[in-house]
Amino acid sequence: MNRATLAVLTLAAACLALAACGAASPSAGSKATVTVTASAAPAVTVTVTATPKAASKPPAPKPPAGPKVIARFNGSGDQSTPGFTTPASWHLSWEYNCSAVGTGNFIVNENNTDGSQDSNGVNVNELGAGRGPVATYAFGDADSHTLQVISGGCSWSLAIVTG
Repeated sequence: MNRATLAVLTLAAACLALAACGAASPSAGSKATVTVTASAAPAVTVTVTATPKAASKPPAPKPPAGPKVIARFNGSGDQSTPGFTTPASWHLSWEYNCSAVGTGNFIVNENNTDGSQDSNGVNVNELGAGRGPVATYAFGDADSHTLQVISGGCSWSLAIVTG
């Protein structure tokens, strides 16, 4: 074997050894030394010292998506809200205050976009001076909706929220 071939083989062995050190998981800050000796005359010794890369941390998992407000509506008296679109699971966060009129009847009906009442939708019917915030949940109700609010002279606040 001639010198040039031996030098190439030795260099290739050193590179392979370094690659193997990089694939291992030594502790951060430790060093690896690889010595390759070829036994042909004249003897060639290659010594390579490498510091392995510190193991990288996997990215932190993303937190689960929390509830998000789709729409907010505030008012007093009787009104219909503009349309809004919901996912399958959502809730209506509502509150009302009838202190200006004493007591009242607070009603919220969920309507389909054609104006018909959604009989499986969110419905609220409360008597009193006020209450809230309260959550009323809807499941399997992905679609476009409107809400009809009947409250006499009571003030109210509605929020459409995912989850």
